[in-house]
Amino acid sequence: MVSNLIDNYIKDSLINGKVTRFNKTIINIFVSQIVAPLSMSEKQDYYNAISNAIKIWNEYAPVKFQQITSPQGADIVINWSKVGIKLEGMCKFRSIIASEIKAITIDIGLPNPNSPKKIDKATILHTILHELGHSLGLGHGVEVDDIMFVPHQKTLNKPSENDIYVLNTLYKNQIGNNFNQIIR
Repeated sequence: MVSNLIDNYIKDSLINGKVTRFNKTIINIFVSQIVAPLSMSEKQDYYNAISNAIKIWNEYAPVKFQQITSPQGADIVINWSKVGIKLEGMCKFRSIIASEIKAITIDIGLPNPNSPKKIDKATILHTILHELGHSLGLGHGVEVDDIMFVPHQKTLNKPSENDIYVLNTLYKNQIGNNFNQIIR
């Protein structure tokens, strides 16, 4: 059942008060190489988490992610960085034109010996799912079982009914619609 706070989630998903999303059905993702001093096994865990997150979103989203082998032609570029004190991931909108998302960079945190944050496989998957949700246009969720809820519930491994409802609402509405124009 969709939350009675769903309007708040929809409003949080609007950028400058407008539906802002990709205007395509296939979204190309390029994943940069991990150059940090991690074992091959650890690196593979990160790459597998990206593949799993793509597969999970592709199961639920009205658009599909496709991994490509070059940053040229990528709508989303995923980079790796040291974990900060607060953030495990960050979605940056590099280009939005007339409420249409054109280019995004996602930074995913790698283990940092100087940070108190501990990174495990569940955290990695959840962080990637959450940041990919932002890349699709989702704001922050309203219930603790939303993949987009903050603070993160790192044991979640798929979008909630609220996440899916808001995502479908964004993608069935015209880019640039304001809240009062949204069709449900």
